[in-house]
Formats: sequence, C-alpha cells, structure tokens
Amino acid sequence: MAKFCKNGHQMEDGWDDCPYCQRTGYQRQRPASSSKTRLDGTGLSAEINRLDATQDYRSLSAAGAGGKTVLLASIHRSPVVGWLVALNGVQKGEDFRLREGQNVLGSAPGSDVQLQDAAISAKHASIRYKDGAFSLTDLDSTNGTFLNDSQEPIARETLKDNDLLRLGEVSLKFKCL
Repeated sequence: MAKFCKNGHQMEDGWDDCPYCQRTGYQRQRPASSSKTRLDGTGLSAEINRLDATQDYRSLSAAGAGGKTVLLASIHRSPVVGWLVALNGVQKGEDFRLREGQNVLGSAPGSDVQLQDAAISAKHASIRYKDGAFSLTDLDSTNGTFLNDSQEPIARETLKDNDLLRLGEVSLKFKCL
C-alpha cells in the first residue's frame, strides 16, 4: 500500500521524512476531515462526475494551460504537397511545408510561412495548390515578389519544381512532391 506524508506527497515505505516537503519548504496544515482528490482510476471518475454538467470534461488535462483540449479527429490538416527552403538570411536552411489550398508567405505571426526579414510585408505573397498545380501570387507587397532570375516583380505565375523565389532579401527554393 502506498505511503503518503501529512501533506499528501507519495513516499517510499522506508522514508521517515518527505523529501518533497523538505526541498520546497512546503508546510501546509490540513484539517483531518479534508480529503484530497486523486486522479487515478476511481478518482478521475469521481472528479468528472463532480464537474458541472455543462463543463467539457476533456478540458481537465488542459486546465493548467488555460485552454480546451481538442480531439485529434476534429483537427483536419491538408496533406503536405511541397515545401520551401530558405537559402539565406537568419532562417537559412529552415524548411516550410506547403499544404493543399492557399499558403500565405509573410512576416505576420499568423502566416503559413513566416519569414523574418524587415523588407517582407506582413502578407507578402501566397502559394496556392489546386488541381495538381502551384501558383505564386504577390499580395500587393511593398517590395514585390520575384521568380528565378527575373528583375521584374510578378503578379501571378505558375511554379515548377526547383524554382527560386525572392521576397525582400530572402531567397527560397521551391520543391513539389
């Protein structure tokens, strides 16, 4: 049978003093009538039954993080269809996965491909994969989007495997699957 100190920490049977209480200086006096809920087989069921009927019990594991747990089945992620690799800049060597549909490239935190360069607009360009083809579109960026060795910015172009993109000072190699 498990042994517990007066503060509820589980201890080895041969221990007289609780190392957890000694290390942290934790000294809490509990009334003898109080009980501590343990989330083991029966304790978890009791805790779930105790919750208000409208509360989602799946949030128990995320309660400490302040968010709700999401079921894996409810997360739908499109398959990876290609990727970009940064060839220079602070993100040199970093790769970015491209998924079906639209992938926004920019410096904004919510971008699908977030690039760290002062010359890149928040929503600089997008790469869309649809019906087996990739298209690169400039999203009215301040400094333009360039493809391969062209000195003229593009508005919209079809991408091919191994194309080179330039956004701001960052060069990216495009690979499709």
